[in-house]
Amino acid sequence: MQRIAQWGAEEVNNKPKYNGEGNMNSKKGTGLVLFLFFMSIAGIVLASDTYDYKNNCPKNGGKMIADKWNFYQCECTSYAADKMNEHSVKLNNSYKGVRWGYASNWINAANAAHISYNTSPKHRDIAWFKYSATSYHVAYVESVDSKGNITVSEYNYKPYVYSNPMRTIKKGSSGYPKYFIHFGAK
Repeated sequence: MQRIAQWGAEEVNNKPKYNGEGNMNSKKGTGLVLFLFFMSIAGIVLASDTYDYKNNCPKNGGKMIADKWNFYQCECTSYAADKMNEHSVKLNNSYKGVRWGYASNWINAANAAHISYNTSPKHRDIAWFKYSATSYHVAYVESVDSKGNITVSEYNYKPYVYSNPMRTIKKGSSGYPKYFIHFGAK
């Protein structure tokens, strides 16, 4: 038996044997390669926070400062506009001659701007939530699985939480969006 330190394996009868040191011929190396392969097949992308105003977001409530799209910085509408602009949709608060305003108005604005929306999510849509008669929210759809469950990224999901958490929402659950606005992001 000959020890091959450089590869971290033992050679027995000219066949490498896994010794727990994590070489390219090891089970660990194979597992990582398979994991990355299946992640790429599934189209899953690990997202990072690319929001233009992430470093400006207030820690203790909104300051009602307009962003470059004329929404308030660090609010869900600003984040949605940022994501649409990242993907070739020049969304701003007067997109297609319509005032978008707060999340509560986005379905009315989509109607006025002749932008389609429905209950079928697509990757890169904007999810529109209506929690009550006075509570609304928008979020960016990162992915949709075969069952219709969605993963969204968002800002200000919980009041005064100005960050970019990702969450998965099960289709049919009480927290599932009412509509998905199809801006046609690429």
